[in-house]
Parts: sequence; structure tokens; C-alpha cells
Amino acid sequence: MAVDRELGAGAWSYFGDPRAISHDGHTFTGWISTTGNVWVARYTRGGRLSKRLIFRGLGRDDHNNPSLVFRRDGHLMVFFSPHSGHHLPPPGIPSVMRYMVALHRHSIQEFGRVRTVPTNVPGGLGYTYPNPIQLRDKLWLFWRGGGWNPTFSYTEDGHTWVPARELVRSGGGARPYAKYVGDGNRRIHAIFSNGNAHSTPSGLHYLRYEAGELSAMSGRRLGTLDDVPLHVSALDRIYRFTAQGGSAWPMDIALTAEGRPRVVYTRLRAGQDTFYYAYHNGERWVSRKIIEAGRGREHFGSGGASLDHEDPRFVYLSRTIGTWSQVEQWFTPDEGRTWTTRQLTARPDGFCARPVTPRGLRGANRVLYWTGDERTTGWTKYVTRIRALDF
Repeated sequence: MAVDRELGAGAWSYFGDPRAISHDGHTFTGWISTTGNVWVARYTRGGRLSKRLIFRGLGRDDHNNPSLVFRRDGHLMVFFSPHSGHHLPPPGIPSVMRYMVALHRHSIQEFGRVRTVPTNVPGGLGYTYPNPIQLRDKLWLFWRGGGWNPTFSYTEDGHTWVPARELVRSGGGARPYAKYVGDGNRRIHAIFSNGNAHSTPSGLHYLRYEAGELSAMSGRRLGTLDDVPLHVSALDRIYRFTAQGGSAWPMDIALTAEGRPRVVYTRLRAGQDTFYYAYHNGERWVSRKIIEAGRGREHFGSGGASLDHEDPRFVYLSRTIGTWSQVEQWFTPDEGRTWTTRQLTARPDGFCARPVTPRGLRGANRVLYWTGDERTTGWTKYVTRIRALDF
């Protein structure tokens, strides 16, 4: 029997990840509340919920959601920053990348003091979209930096951060959007758009990091960390923009058990989004259509999509079904050639969007998403609630 439970009043964006992680079957997640505060929660495999307010006054903006990662010793780290750019964050909220560390392993019971990442690239556009990745030797952090481009630093001890550098840039005022995934050992995989799909003709591009080297999926060398930032045109191309095909928007990247990336993304054409699934067949990238997203709502063209990071044959997406967007599970046994689907939500009073499954959760069906209604009209005007569905 399905159990659908509200976790709290709040929201999250598409691009600050991971939004939910798991240990021993328990889910750890977080959100930015409808009053602009940062919350974290632990939702056990048995359905017991505990939550904690860890920071007040970050600002009411769905870009401000926290991103979570476990250190190698099992302590939870939570990264968060206000939405920054030409006109944001609101006055009085400095653009600082903050993080907090839980004092006990796999727990949200107590946290240490608020720390800050003391480095950024030049530019007055601050920090947005934290993406922490723990590898064997370092904890990496990616974000949208002072120049509005994908930016990174890393720490080996959790306190000292190397000087920030831009990883990728597009130029011409465009800001690439990015998704990242690590293998927990030595590799990081990433995908990038040319810019915002609503304002920039945008393809989709890939790179892989390992031991200081940057490469294409084929192994073709793109450069090293000494060569960054790389222009998006120099990266491995997943999809080339065409007016007929539409403008790409990265949704998620995950790895198979063999460490090979799978990608879900959208193409925006004539105001409508369509979901695509992509993989590399050993010679080139192949994209296959999943389904159209439907008409959506103002500022929410599609409800977003993500991959099951334990089995990326599964895609969770939100598309318009009837009046509202609903969450569905899609499964492909053959790299997107065929699909079976299952509708997971059917709320008559609002839309269900931005679904994710907890990274690290095996042997269970759990998806987290948020719900909203006609009062939710933009990233600072949202009346939404985070929910967890076990099915």
C-alpha cells in the first residue's frame, strides 16, 4: 500500500543537488521553507520523521535549498547559499556559501557552527546551486560562481578550501546550467547546457574528470584542470541545438553499475518541454524521446525529471496530466527504445513537481517531490510542500 507523507512546507530547485541521500534505508533531505529558512529531515525506512531548522533568514527563494552529502566518516554535511545574480539575493542577505556538519554519524540531532567556503571566482554574482561530491581523497564542491559560470573548489580536511576556479563557460552573457555525479572513488561526470534554455539556443555537453584530466566519454582528452575554464563548445556533445529540435536543459546524470553515465534532459521548443534519455553507445551519444511534458504552468514549463541513481533505467518525471502536473515512474530495459510507465501521484488540488529518489537507497521505492497550487507562480512566490511517497 502506498504511503504519501508531508515532510514540511518548502521547496527546492532543479540544480542544487543532492536533495536527498540515504544510509541504511533511511532518507536524509532538506528544503528551503516558505518563510526562507533552511530545514533538514531524517525520514526512516519505517516512516518515522524527525526534522531540524538549521538556519534562519536565508530568503524565500526556491534556489536556496540545501544540498547534502555524507563525509567519508558518515557525518552529514549541508551546503546552502542564497540565490545570487544581477538582482539577487534580497538586500541584507549576503551571498555566502555556508555549510554545517552534523556532530554525530548519520544523524541530524546536532550540528556544529555555520562555516563558509572562503573562495569564489571574480565577479559580483555570488554563489548559487551547491553540488557537493565526496570522492576517495577529497570533497569537491561545484556551484554557479561570481561570473555566473560553473565553478569549483575542494577540501581534503573539511576546513581548508583550494582557490575557486571556473570549470566551464559559454560566453556572450549566457550562463551554463550543470548537473554532476561522482563515482565515490576517482571520477566525476558532468553535463552542461550552453545557457538558460528559455533565453539561449542551447545544446547539451559532457565531460569527465579523473586524476586532474578532463576527457570525453570516448576517452578523448579535453584538457586538464590547468586548462580550465573550457568553453562548452570544446566538450563532448550529447545534443547539438537546432531550432527544430529545441533548446536543451539538463535534468540529471547518473551512473550504471559499470560506471557508465545515463542522462535525462529536456528540449524546449515553441514553449513546450519534451523529456529525452541519453547514453553513449561506445561510438557516439544517442538521445531518445521519452514523452512531452505538456503545457505546464508559468515559470514551470515541466515539473522536472531525475534518475534513480542506484538503477538509472528508472526515470522519475513530472508532466501535465489533466489539469495539473503529476509524478510518474518510467522504466526502460533497452536504453530508451521502449518504456513502461506508472503514474505515482494524482492530486486533484495542485501540481506535483521536481521528483527525486534518495541517492544510496536500495531495495525500496521512495520518491520525494513537492506540491503546489495556483498560488505558486515563481521561484520567490511559492506555496509548496515537500512530500515523500513510498510505493
